[in-house]
Amino acid sequence: MTAIKPDTSLDAIRREIDAIDDALLDLVIRRFAATGKVRATKESDGSLAASPLRPAREATMLRRLIARAENRISPELLVRLWRVILSASTQSQAPIVIHVDQELAEDLALRLKLAEHFCGMAIMAHAGSGQALEAVSSRRGDLAAARTTAPWAEHIAAAAGAGVRLIGSLPAIGGRAIPDLVIFGHAEAQPTGGDDTIVVSHGSAAPGVRWQAASGSRTVSCLPGFLSDDEVRSAFSAGAGAIIAGHHPRSIEVSS
Repeated sequence: MTAIKPDTSLDAIRREIDAIDDALLDLVIRRFAATGKVRATKESDGSLAASPLRPAREATMLRRLIARAENRISPELLVRLWRVILSASTQSQAPIVIHVDQELAEDLALRLKLAEHFCGMAIMAHAGSGQALEAVSSRRGDLAAARTTAPWAEHIAAAAGAGVRLIGSLPAIGGRAIPDLVIFGHAEAQPTGGDDTIVVSHGSAAPGVRWQAASGSRTVSCLPGFLSDDEVRSAFSAGAGAIIAGHHPRSIEVSS
């Protein structure tokens, strides 16, 4: 008796792909419906006026999905796919503008990196990084982006406690290298178990920093962990004027 062979013709494979696409669409519709419930809840409790971004939640989600994929899907592709969904979900709660300085706006490579991560969000250019940060100080839902080595640290130090803080860096997947961009906003910082503390100072930190860079007359240091003010002060010499610029989830490090 001859065994029946599975139908592996191109037409059959394409029908299978169509069925998978339909199932994916149904799941995406369900996900956006759930996002609508989040918006309704925030409208009822008054929290919609705050930043709709949740960097800790997003980082935890992406790390979990990358681990679950077990390299069956490249982490880079997975992050790109989910960033489209996450950006659209965020903007369905409130429109977001990303404020940048003119030099960043004219840098095609960095602007594309920004657009790829924050899909569909409007970008507004300002004369300098200080003006971009100032714009965000009065618009709680908006973001600012700056080159890591741009002179943004002076503004953060002068406006310490004003609410705008460093909440992320790009690229989202990377190692110990200095990030290309740093992201600012009003999103609440929450520990994820894999975080960095960004400090601006007039001097270098003690050994153990992940990276350091110059920003105007200040030094920007990335220290591992979700550190307190006391822990940061102990890492710097007296008189360094060390101020926490923000905490954010560490860039996802992927083993080959």
